[in-house]
Amino acid sequence: MRAIEKAYAAIAEGQVHLHQAVGSGGSAEAGGLPLVMLHASPASSTSLLPLMRAMSSGRSLIAFDTPCNGQSCAPEGDDPEIGEFADMLDRACDALGLDEVALYGTHTGAHIATAWALARPDRVKALALDGVALLDAELRQEMLAEYAPPKQPDDSGSQFHWAWQYIRDQMIFFPHYRKDAEHRRAGGVFDARLLHELVLDVLNNLESYHMPYRAVFRHEVRTDLKRLALPTLVLRDGGGPLDPAAEELPTLIAHAQLASDCAEPAAKAAAIEAFLSEFENE
Repeated sequence: MRAIEKAYAAIAEGQVHLHQAVGSGGSAEAGGLPLVMLHASPASSTSLLPLMRAMSSGRSLIAFDTPCNGQSCAPEGDDPEIGEFADMLDRACDALGLDEVALYGTHTGAHIATAWALARPDRVKALALDGVALLDAELRQEMLAEYAPPKQPDDSGSQFHWAWQYIRDQMIFFPHYRKDAEHRRAGGVFDARLLHELVLDVLNNLESYHMPYRAVFRHEVRTDLKRLALPTLVLRDGGGPLDPAAEELPTLIAHAQLASDCAEPAAKAAAIEAFLSEFENE
């Protein structure tokens, strides 16, 4: 198993934290196109470590803490758009000396990856999307208002219990604020260790955790998906809250493949590696 190391990339706004596994030849370009990996909100790149470990090829892997998450800096301004997150990570790739890359994004990471692929077709050569929020206009507005409220510490420490309840409800309901039988997640699992880790992620970025969510809910993602013109893999895990969108995604993206039954890291890794190998060998 290759070593996975922590590192930082310096950009104008501050530092972007990442986990990386260098390619088998000892350089970023060894072993095929480097794969840049973008996690879901409100987690960090730590959540992608199982997938990184499951990747068996010798390609370089770079998993960023996306801005406002983990140990990465936040964008300037109070309400950044999805393209600003993509631009910051693109400049982090510059700082790391990366040229052409493939992107994997899950949930919020998938939205950032889509915007990044459109902004930098010269850099982004292949795309893997794992959960995209294809929401109607009414639900997007509702989620902007309800899903990720801005928070700050207070003198009673209410943020600690709020963060626990916030993540706990996300594990069981979608959206998390609709706590009834109709919105109980079919694949929802109460995992105490994961709950602990995600609560700490939220608390560590209490005053900025909401920004990526809000950017996703404002993102005109269907419009952007129709503009994609690069090889794209759509992953379906069979039980996630955004999984129903996997059926629609290939109808929106001109060059999309669908990989089903990708709930476990090993299955995701196999699908991604097969997709990238096919692309690289064309």
